[in-house]
Amino acid sequence: MSAHPQKKIWLISREYAGIAEAGGVKNVACSLCEGLAATGVEVTLMIPRYGCTDFVLTTGYTPNVIPPQHISVDGKDYVVSFDKAQVGKVEVIFIIHQIYSEKSGVYTYTMADEKRDSSQVRGSGFSDALLMDVLFQKAVLVYGIRSQSLPHIIHCQDAATAMIPPMARCVEEYKEAYQQVRFAVTIHNAGPGYHHDFSSLDEAASYTDLPKDILENCLNGSNVEPFLAAGYFSTLTTVSPWYAEELLDSKNSDTMGLSQLFIEKGFAITGITNGIDCYRYDPSCKHTSLLPFAFSPARGDLEGKYKNRRYFIQHYASPSNDYVSSDFIRSGDIVDTDIEGKKGKKLVYFCYHGRIASQKGIDVLADAASLLLSARDDVRFLLVGQGESTLENRLAKLAAEFSGKCVYLQGYDRAVSRLSTAAADFIVLPSKFEPCGLEDFIAQLYGTLPIAHATGGLKKILDGKTGFLYENNSGEGLYKVLNQLADFLKNEDGRLKEIVAYGAAYVQEKYDWASVIRNKYLPFYHHL
Repeated sequence: MSAHPQKKIWLISREYAGIAEAGGVKNVACSLCEGLAATGVEVTLMIPRYGCTDFVLTTGYTPNVIPPQHISVDGKDYVVSFDKAQVGKVEVIFIIHQIYSEKSGVYTYTMADEKRDSSQVRGSGFSDALLMDVLFQKAVLVYGIRSQSLPHIIHCQDAATAMIPPMARCVEEYKEAYQQVRFAVTIHNAGPGYHHDFSSLDEAASYTDLPKDILENCLNGSNVEPFLAAGYFSTLTTVSPWYAEELLDSKNSDTMGLSQLFIEKGFAITGITNGIDCYRYDPSCKHTSLLPFAFSPARGDLEGKYKNRRYFIQHYASPSNDYVSSDFIRSGDIVDTDIEGKKGKKLVYFCYHGRIASQKGIDVLADAASLLLSARDDVRFLLVGQGESTLENRLAKLAAEFSGKCVYLQGYDRAVSRLSTAAADFIVLPSKFEPCGLEDFIAQLYGTLPIAHATGGLKKILDGKTGFLYENNSGEGLYKVLNQLADFLKNEDGRLKEIVAYGAAYVQEKYDWASVIRNKYLPFYHHL
């Protein structure tokens, strides 16, 4: 592949950073597209145009690059339009229909949706989710035929796009045109709620037009699994070698039976660890990091880190400042008596930012934090994120109970989330399973050491060298780890600084996206 930079690749994704954002897929899609384009590969992103789509990064917007097309899904006719734009060197094809444009989220209903219609509960999946998936996937295939501009490789991101390879290979309308195209499907998350599966053989056949004898090989109980269908007609990848091992572990109980089926069918899964665009988070540059004060952990300069801590507390957590922003609901607050003169060395700060979801081990985090806050007066917790309402309520109750030592900001803002991480000594990541993980990378770049459950992609942390891993993922088990590391910080400050500096440098050297693309993805595409 590296010898043939003229190759054309389509990346198919329901989300993309800066255009339409939901989960971690957006970062991978964006970084992979931009990184491949920088090497000379001709890259096209295919994505729906939602009501929440942001066009600030786009240039040269051109409507109707091919005539609108009639596409049939589940016996109904839909007229789909195709617009084109550029984002840097990446061509973007927007797939347009009302079922996308009327949505103010990518996969789930938002607060605005719930206010308009009480049946559209915030955080729940769209009632027409399967239609959105399949219409998008068929539109991609139709566009390739009608535009007469087929790529060499189509790389599909996650289950919402995984039916493209089987439809391209087996549906009469598409299979002749796509004979020479090679396919890859990346599994970003095979946990509950991420399968985008069909409830029956009849439903899958009606939506996709695939023959039932093909679909019968893709059954998980009575459900038809897109990842299984993809496994027969594409190369399966996932976002870390460790998660690849877990997906092929017969004892894995986190995939709703998929792991056992992957093994039975003899599927291979290639694990390529996601990278990170280090320049987007560089703490020495306030413009890109979005932090109010600059610093450089890799060079041992942490002065700005403690200024960021002070800024976070004063603006978002101080008991004397009730207003945070319209993006957040705040519970609890932080009192730091030595913030003025001690640079935060006397108190130990733990943080969490990310999705408030069962997968992330939020119940374990809440149990451990409660034990630690009850036992010690010298620790503080900064919690930022949104998600499952029961877990949001749990964190709000925790912050209220330990007001002065714990704050929870329910909501999302990119700059505030980054600031909370930069302000802390440690980030706590008790995920029950984790395909790759991005928060550990961001924390390391900001001189904040990850404390993570040794699962999936979090195993990329080098225990004791770039962060800390633990095995017993219970409230009591995590409490003991946090308690030990709080003492370690206070008694071994010099050693912690060495780990901070090495962790920041290690991420930049090994996991910058440019390196991952050069060393992993280009050879992978070449061998397809």
